[in-house]
Amino acid sequence: MVWGATVSHLSTTIRVEASPEAVFDLIADPTRAPEWQTLLAEMGEISGRPGGVGSSYIGYYRVAGRRIEGRFVVTAAERPRLHQATVTTRGGWTRWTTYIDTADGGSEVRVALEYELPGEIVRSVLGMLTGTRIQRAFHRTYLNLKRVAEAEAARAGAGHGQIVDGPGSAAHIGAE
Repeated sequence: MVWGATVSHLSTTIRVEASPEAVFDLIADPTRAPEWQTLLAEMGEISGRPGGVGSSYIGYYRVAGRRIEGRFVVTAAERPRLHQATVTTRGGWTRWTTYIDTADGGSEVRVALEYELPGEIVRSVLGMLTGTRIQRAFHRTYLNLKRVAEAEAARAGAGHGQIVDGPGSAAHIGAE
């Protein structure tokens, strides 16, 4: 067995009560990543138009107690349906693909992650546990995405198409 030569895969599908455009915009904007990405400790340099093919950014992650710098480059983007980034680290890489489809007034988000951890993590004492921890963090990340997107959608929808019966409203003035 060659350490660090095994590609791992993770995937998930979630239903989000927000438009595909809102979900795509949240995923594509690296400045918003700390709001929902579980293992992300901080963001670094950001270049290019968020979500645009060729745009790039640096994220600093905590994995197995180590700080890992990942350089992201957006390799495919079709708003609001597809966002893909390739991430390189010292000794590892990731391909992160997100598909977003319209589903019953909201979105179905399908995510596929292929990755190879840097050799130093695979060889570490925690290496055996890292895969399980990454899997749990991956699922928490998408629950966070769902929470953030749905909260924004609820705020954006508040007051739209609703009759407000307060001072200055037509219903209130007519009742005086």
